[in-house]
Amino acid sequence: MKRTATIFLLTILAFLVLLPFLWTVSTSLKPLPEVNRYPPEWISPAITFSPYVDMFFFLPFSIYTLNSLLVASSATVLTLIVGSLAGYAFSRFEFAGKRAFLLLFLLSQMLPGASVIIPLFQLARDAGLYDTHVGLILVHTAILLPFVIWLLYGFFSAIPREIEDAALIDGCSRLDALRRVILPLALPGIGATAIFAFLGSWNEFFFALILTASDSTRTIPVGIGLFIGEYNDVWNQMSAAAVLFSFPPLLLFLLMRRTFIKGLVTGAIK
Repeated sequence: MKRTATIFLLTILAFLVLLPFLWTVSTSLKPLPEVNRYPPEWISPAITFSPYVDMFFFLPFSIYTLNSLLVASSATVLTLIVGSLAGYAFSRFEFAGKRAFLLLFLLSQMLPGASVIIPLFQLARDAGLYDTHVGLILVHTAILLPFVIWLLYGFFSAIPREIEDAALIDGCSRLDALRRVILPLALPGIGATAIFAFLGSWNEFFFALILTASDSTRTIPVGIGLFIGEYNDVWNQMSAAAVLFSFPPLLLFLLMRRTFIKGLVTGAIK
């Protein structure tokens, strides 16, 4: 009885979580006149897939998609490389200010984006990186890095030092031990961290809005906002873009779900 009640409550909760996405899918399949109909209908009698085609003519959505993939993938790789080295150093070495640095990384996640956007904008403009992929990639990397370091610090700390000491005794250097021993053992945690980092960059809107000004660099979240016009809001095409926007993260999660779940379980045990 208790198991049945738990399953029922979880089903209701899952439905409530999926409800906005289901409504978005419904809106993306309606002609524009049907979108504003009152009372609203879940299933329109005139279902159409034209919004999924028209959105590519209304805005260069394919360019936005490529920009998002480039920025999110590059930022994820950079944060994993730097975060792995930093997380390993924090987990294995004792030095002055270690706890202060870790606390600083944690506190940096509490700062609102608006509090740092002005200096970041000025730095990007003065360095010639405004409205460029490189500038946005570096900003996303800086934003994600403290979170990635904290996650990888926990995963590396869960690996016994004795395993690494055995590799060092066998003649491995620190970098060799990290590459051949620690990273393979921490692979589930790195996979889970990669998913979080990719989603963080893929969904980021505020910095992408401020630091980009042309279609050649805009990402999907910024592009979706452009469907709202001065005199006409193309809600069905916007919903179609939002549905397509959710596919890459969903595909990434499905491909790495075992690694992701194993990484989360490892962190829970730690």
